Amino acid sequence: MPLRLPDRLPAIDLLKRENIFVMDATRAHAQDIRPLRIVILNLMPIKVTTETDLIRLLSNTPLQIDITFIHHLV
Repeated sequence: MPLRLPDRLPAIDLLKRENIFVMDATRAHAQDIRPLRIVILNLMPIKVTTETDLIRLLSNTPLQIDITFIHHLV
């Protein structure tokens, strides 16, 4: 199932090259499916790498998941 990710998330292009089906929030709003909503607080120093790894793990579920990342500013 697709992962709903925020528009312009840097990890989207990399995941698409790996054949992981992702959907930006704009496209997802056009569908009539209620996704599981997850908020992730990303405290890791390399944000894009961490987000990409987490998305890879979550992409193996049959659910449509709406992911929101929260970044802690130091």
